[in-house]
This record gives sequence, C-alpha cells and structure tokens, in this order.
Amino acid sequence: MAKSKVERKKVIKAAVFGSLAGAVTGLLLAPKSGQELRHDLSDQAHKLGEKAVVIKDKAQSALQNVEEKTQVTFNTGKNWLQKKKQFVDNFKTLISEIQNGALTKTSLKIEEPEDPTENLIEDLTDAPTHAPTHAPTDDPTDDPTVEV
Repeated sequence: MAKSKVERKKVIKAAVFGSLAGAVTGLLLAPKSGQELRHDLSDQAHKLGEKAVVIKDKAQSALQNVEEKTQVTFNTGKNWLQKKKQFVDNFKTLISEIQNGALTKTSLKIEEPEDPTENLIEDLTDAPTHAPTHAPTDDPTDDPTVEV
C-alpha cells in the first residue's frame, strides 16, 4: 500500500535527523581530544552534505521523469479527445444529412434496359422493301430454283 507524501517526508526527516544525532552522540562520547572531535564532526557533516546532494539529485531526476511521462500522457489524451471530437462532429453531420434527406438516394441513376420488342413494329415499317424485279409467273422456267 502506498504511503502518503506527508508520511514519506516524516520518515525521511526522521532518518536524516536520527543519523545526524547518532553521529554527534557517537563523537561526543568517544574519548578524543577537542581538535580530533571537531575534525570528525566536520568530516561527518561533509559526508552528510554529500549524501543530501545525492538524494536531492535523485529526487530531481525522478521528478523530471514523472513530469515528462505526465506530459506525454496528457498530450496523448488530448490528441485522443480531439480525434474523438472530430469523429462525433462527423457523425452528427452524417445524421443531419440523413435526416434532411441528402443521403437517402444515390446520385447514380440506373437505367432499365430497353425492351427489344418495343420498337420492333417501327423497325419493320421503316425497313426498305425489296420488291421482285419481275412479276411472278406460273412458268417453272422462271423459277431459278427449278431445273428444266
């Protein structure tokens, strides 16, 4: 379970002050001369300062990483919302056009095929007539298909 920020800060402060108090107590109770004690306190203070700088750098790096990821997530969400808004607008336009009858029929007209018998009488009356070149007779010699 994640702790709240306040609880984490309290833990970090307690650790820093506890280590500082432990270092000071250890130095004060150690049998050393004043000069050695001051020198040890100075060394401990420098080490503690270096650790604080390292912790601060790590915290800033983590914060920057979180900020970058938050910005990427925000931009992704914003782009997604814009696309969805455009989709909804297009859908509303489509619905409006359907309601207004603009898209009920296609503009392509399909013509029915012509009935081939429809103009048959006209075609027959307009056709040229081929009259025989000579009048028909009962003589079989006039018929070219009959041999004599």
